[in-house]
Amino acid sequence: MVKEFETIHEKQVHLIIVREGLDQFAHIHPEIDRSGTITADYTFPLGGKYRLFADHKPAGKGATTATTDVKVAGDAPSAPELASNVPGKVIGDGLNAEIAVDNAKAGGGTKIAFTLVDPTGRPAADLQPYLGAMGHLVIIGADGLEYVHAHPAEKKSPAGQVEFEAHFRKPGIYKGWGQFQRAGVVHTVPFVIRVN
Repeated sequence: MVKEFETIHEKQVHLIIVREGLDQFAHIHPEIDRSGTITADYTFPLGGKYRLFADHKPAGKGATTATTDVKVAGDAPSAPELASNVPGKVIGDGLNAEIAVDNAKAGGGTKIAFTLVDPTGRPAADLQPYLGAMGHLVIIGADGLEYVHAHPAEKKSPAGQVEFEAHFRKPGIYKGWGQFQRAGVVHTVPFVIRVN
């Protein structure tokens, strides 16, 4: 059992929670006790099957991701079908974005660039670092198995522009969630991308 963790992006564990169909998403940071037991409080919004991805780095070893599935009781409506909507404009929770995509192909680097605006269309030029970066990007394959977690290279964000480089192992439909902070509040911008 892993008992000692190194800090990555200001936390020891980044726990990503998604429901089958990818209509529910959460990024939380659990507590770890001396025995290595990881504990988090989370309220599942809907019933159904969820997949958990725990990004962590055991002390002295490489970064890795542990995964597991959880069956949650309760009302479990079907998730909407995923349809690619980028490149293009997408609406988030308090921030919207024009998302540009370059080289959406498996096996290479794919650039995903966000130009963020507030709901009135003004540039989000006041982004703050979130967990040591100008944004976080999680992308999961429609099957719930392919997982990408990326961070931008830039330390600053000119006029609300944040660019990531993602690496896809397989072609297919993926759903992504960009996370950005303004005035102490983290905003999530979801999108769907087709990778060839």
